[in-house]
Amino acid sequence: MVNSELNVSLSLMVEQWNQVKEALHSGKVDAMDTEQLISDYMFFKQFDDMFRQAVQHFEIPLETIKPMYRGANGKVALDNYERMIPKLEFAKGHNRMNPPNTAFIYLGVLGENKGRNKDVVKKHITKTLLQEIRASRGSMATICEFQVSDKGKGKKVVSVCGDDSILLSERQIVAHIRNQISKNRNKESIEQVISRVFTSVYFNIFSSDKIFKPVETDQQEVKKYEYSPFHALASYILKQGYAGIQFKSTVYRSGTNLVLFETDDVSAVENSMEHVQVSEFI
Repeated sequence: MVNSELNVSLSLMVEQWNQVKEALHSGKVDAMDTEQLISDYMFFKQFDDMFRQAVQHFEIPLETIKPMYRGANGKVALDNYERMIPKLEFAKGHNRMNPPNTAFIYLGVLGENKGRNKDVVKKHITKTLLQEIRASRGSMATICEFQVSDKGKGKKVVSVCGDDSILLSERQIVAHIRNQISKNRNKESIEQVISRVFTSVYFNIFSSDKIFKPVETDQQEVKKYEYSPFHALASYILKQGYAGIQFKSTVYRSGTNLVLFETDDVSAVENSMEHVQVSEFI
């Protein structure tokens, strides 16, 4: 249930997001120019204000994100771990969070672990991966598990997934805040609870398919246009000292992705590569 006020908020955020998109497309601002983006564009000004006040509630130690998988189309040799790791020399296209000539690594993760066993989790993540790589039903694909490397230990990522348990009507948000104040009275101040909940609501709106929408084309100019604000967002979060971003999948809405800015923050788990029949998952 989304009341009219939240619809306005979504519409306003989309409008502000599109202003950034147009400015980046026209060359009025560069995606790496964080200072100008914050100074001149309301979306980034508000995001920066919110981020500085509440980011501590949305930091995730990279070492706690388990399991992590990566997928590839086709039957990759099961000892060819290098094939599963992005290489700078092949990073020629526009991806959601990185522009050309920048190698980020994208992984499928669970999001929030609610005690499900590893086989169930693996199946869920595999479904996300196969949707993300646009695997066709009659094909085979290859998946590989990843783990945090020594280089990645101690690093943190930021989740912009929001909290689906928070319904978006004003009355429901107030009720959720009261419940959280009561539940966490010995852990958080009232101000901290309010900050956390409203930022979760902000991320719920931000994760809408009006902003995180799938881009179903191979045309690089279209991808450049649609992805440029995400490139700016990734640059902003990188400059704040974080290793990556956890975000909702655009092609499988119950799925979760993790993008890491440094490919060597993780490494392939030995003997974890396997071939899968796509039709068993999608």
